[in-house]
Amino acid sequence: MLTARDNALRVLGRWHVLSEPPMLPDRVSGTGGMGDEAWASLAPRDRAFAFDLVTGVIRWRGLLDHVIASRLKQPLDSLDHPVQVLLWLGAYQLLLQGGTSDYAAVDTTVDMAKRSKTAAKASGLINAVLRGITRFNPARVPRRGLSRRSFEIDFATQVDLNTAIFPDPLTAPTSHLAATRSHPRMYVDFLRRHFKDDLAAKLLLRNNQRPTITLRADADAVDAPAMAGLVAHASAKRFLVAAEGWNQSIDTLVNKGILSPQDPTSARPVRAAAEILTAGTPPKRVLDLCAGLGTKSIQLARTFPDALIVSSDTDVAKLSRLMDRAQKIGIKNIRSVSANDLASEIEVGGQFDLVLVDVPCSNTGVMGKRVQSRWRWVTLDHVSLHVLQKNLLTQGAAYLKTGGTLIYSTCSLDPAENEKLIEELAAEFPQGLKVIKEESTLPSLSDEIAATNDGGYFAIMQ
Repeated sequence: MLTARDNALRVLGRWHVLSEPPMLPDRVSGTGGMGDEAWASLAPRDRAFAFDLVTGVIRWRGLLDHVIASRLKQPLDSLDHPVQVLLWLGAYQLLLQGGTSDYAAVDTTVDMAKRSKTAAKASGLINAVLRGITRFNPARVPRRGLSRRSFEIDFATQVDLNTAIFPDPLTAPTSHLAATRSHPRMYVDFLRRHFKDDLAAKLLLRNNQRPTITLRADADAVDAPAMAGLVAHASAKRFLVAAEGWNQSIDTLVNKGILSPQDPTSARPVRAAAEILTAGTPPKRVLDLCAGLGTKSIQLARTFPDALIVSSDTDVAKLSRLMDRAQKIGIKNIRSVSANDLASEIEVGGQFDLVLVDVPCSNTGVMGKRVQSRWRWVTLDHVSLHVLQKNLLTQGAAYLKTGGTLIYSTCSLDPAENEKLIEELAAEFPQGLKVIKEESTLPSLSDEIAATNDGGYFAIMQ
């Protein structure tokens, strides 16, 4: 039977191109992107350990490559791929994971190499590199600031090394942040163009935190057992935070429909629209144009219980899963319609009082949760993405009744996907659209679990 480390090695072994990280298996069940029998057969604790290895290496790949390269006499890319993967795993455990002694991390990684047909000959090199990293004497200390001898792992802690191996933060700030905060140089430059250097550095650090699970409650009072480990969110009403991570009690509450996994920032567009529409006539027909798996469709259904929620998407498999969940938790006012059939739906039922357009985006506000997105961002076709977003928003506006309400939302920090796109649409839409509320949110920039939130943007127009 394959161990947790063996499974992590298999997943990461598929990562040959930096901008194409591997799909992730599900942390809890093993189903999903790579739900094979070997992963699913792991005990829950081992599966969680393997998942942390995989996501940790993906998150910290830039830092790991830099540290490993400092211990090599040859280019890192010249090593066979399985050797690189083993070095990532060993270096991650030594520098970042915690809970494993240096001796165990090195010894286990070398043993894995010896058992590998493709890496056995390099076991001596792997041993030498990892022991070289231990001789840096990495030590966790209170965060003090940028240095050639340290890297920060959260908003309170940094790891000090006894040797200066990183670029100078004063003379080469982009190179320093790319290495110590493990992001592509292009993305570091992007943040530095749009935000002050200190804020850009904090946003990069935020992306390296293990994500916290937040859950929306649609009732003011929730009967949650103490064993669920839930605490009230510090600022978002009717939101709870899984302070101790996911567990069976939370799973039960979600399956019953008492709680829905969602971030407070993601919930803001619908909540804000509800506040605006409270004084007027509530909507009777609502369209969720890019429904996906339906987190916002379910939120809309509960926010406007007397309205018909039409959930549409190009991915009919996701719509099927949405309807399965809606049926399971007793929501009856959602109807799914594929994107191809939406015109027929409008011919029969008419246009909509409220349209939500939650577009595909660059994910720059949720990179902490979507660990692969930082590496994919470099090869993302931003021009085509902008065209898609604008087309979807224009389509959504065309489906509105006169005087209807249009919500546009992203999980992006990029002004080109947010404010600037809304300005373009408002200038070009022939009937005219008035922006009545606009909000941009940064990811939370602290270690306070109860105050966690993602980044994102929304605009409400009429």
